[in-house]
Formats: sequence, C-alpha cells, structure tokens
Amino acid sequence: MKKIDLDKLSLLVSQRRKQKKMTQDELGELTGINRQVIGRIELGKTVPSLSQLQQLLDVLEIDFNSILEDEQVEDVFMAMKGEARDDEEKKGLETMISMMLCLRKHDKLRRVYNG
Repeated sequence: MKKIDLDKLSLLVSQRRKQKKMTQDELGELTGINRQVIGRIELGKTVPSLSQLQQLLDVLEIDFNSILEDEQVEDVFMAMKGEARDDEEKKGLETMISMMLCLRKHDKLRRVYNG
C-alpha cells in the first residue's frame, strides 16, 4: 500500500502557494483551512484531514501521486541490509540509512525555509 510522504506534501504545498503568490491567509480562504493549520502543514507538523488534503491538492493543482512515498528508496535500503554479513554490519547499515534519511528530511526543510 502506498503512503503519503508528509515531507513531499509540506514542500509542495509551500512551493505551490508561493508560486501562485498566495499568502497562507489567502490559501486558507480558498480551502476553508485555518492559516495556522496551513502553516503547520507546510512545516510538516500537522497531517491534514482527507477533506483538507483534497482542498489543498485541488486549489494548488498538486497531483496526488506526487505526494506518495518513493517505494524505490526503501527497496534499495532493504537490499543493502540484506547484504550485511553479520549483526554488527547490519547495525552499521541501519545507522547509515537512518542518517541518510534524516539528512534528506533536513535538506527538504532547508528548501522550504529558504524558499
């Protein structure tokens, strides 16, 4: 089952809103979502309800598929873990993968904040 990637969602909502030269207040008026909630969605701190998500996707013209998790990334990491020769190597790979994913999230947040 595919899942929504909240990092992708927050980044796309922020980018599209800015591309359309909208404030959070203006987006709120068009979607019926409180400005503070929009801000938390853009920061990845709030998960929108299904109706809020649909409103955001419609108003900002975001394709639903563009906010889904990348299955391929997980498959690569799983393959790497499967190649580990012992528990110590497996633990090292898990640490490395965790760090890579964390850096990826930080990079996305920097892009949101730096516009």
